[in-house]
Amino acid sequence: MAIEKSFSFKSISTLATPIRLVLGWQFFSAFLRRVVNDPEKLDPNSPAFMGHAFNHFLPHALFIKPMIEYLITHPHLLFIFLMVFTIIEGFVGIGLVLGLFTRLSAIGATLLSLGILLGTGWLGSTCVDEWQIGIAGISSGLVIFSLGGGLFSLDNMFFKNKNSKLLAYLASNNLKTNESSFKTEALIFSIIAMFITLYTYQALHGGLYGKLYNLSKIPKIEILNAHLKKNGELNLTIYRTNGPDTYGAFIEEIALLDEKGKVVETINPNNQNLFKNDIKNFYFNKIEPNKFSLVVPLGAKATINIKPTGNISLKKGYYTVELTDVSGLKWSKKINLD
Repeated sequence: MAIEKSFSFKSISTLATPIRLVLGWQFFSAFLRRVVNDPEKLDPNSPAFMGHAFNHFLPHALFIKPMIEYLITHPHLLFIFLMVFTIIEGFVGIGLVLGLFTRLSAIGATLLSLGILLGTGWLGSTCVDEWQIGIAGISSGLVIFSLGGGLFSLDNMFFKNKNSKLLAYLASNNLKTNESSFKTEALIFSIIAMFITLYTYQALHGGLYGKLYNLSKIPKIEILNAHLKKNGELNLTIYRTNGPDTYGAFIEEIALLDEKGKVVETINPNNQNLFKNDIKNFYFNKIEPNKFSLVVPLGAKATINIKPTGNISLKKGYYTVELTDVSGLKWSKKINLD
């Protein structure tokens, strides 16, 4: 006959120690990378500044897109936000690793993970890795909030004999009064975690029904507006919405075609003098020419005014502007010249 043994809440909660330590290090190491190992990530004048990565999140972020857009159009506020975010990551991480105010730290980890998921969950050029990081952080945070720090925590060292209800919510003392409360909390947290997981999997990747897609695999440039004058002057607003965040799209040719598909004019975007002072960027990531092409980072949006290279007189009718990437990808938009 099996002998039933009862275990204390702290003994059971100690089983979650590996989750607490790994989740804590995940956030604390992010703090260390930006503050100690690579401080350029918090330097607005550095190419490695985190603001560029933040701009990458914009095209397909869920719910927080207006906040992201506001911040990247106000660089001083973006810098403050990234500094505060980094400091919070540091406090959350060290709190979880040490098991100090564990439940408060777990709430922080859950909310930080949710923010990461909503902003970056669509990224990952070879896998849905950013989405996986987000949902794993949320579910782990909920587990740690439920169980607290366990026996191997500073909460257990400092607060184990304290009966304060508020302290119990912040630290690690048992909040459950009976087995039923355990089951209820487990059910609620499971529903929350699975709803967020399944909803974002469908919203960001179409993974529940329809065809699974990866928006960060192939570059895509949207031509939002295109205006053409009779002298061949072209005004474009373009926005890079898809593709890897690790490198840009590289436009090597801009062509203007007539109704029959005949090329009226071809412009090589690597002519830096042609584009000097003719690109108006909207966001932190900038569309700029180099000696080979027009470089368009992920999340970049700009209005480009292209002057004709010769004397051109266009007739009224429909034209097509066509952008060609170095990879051979093409993006086009029709223009009606009245």
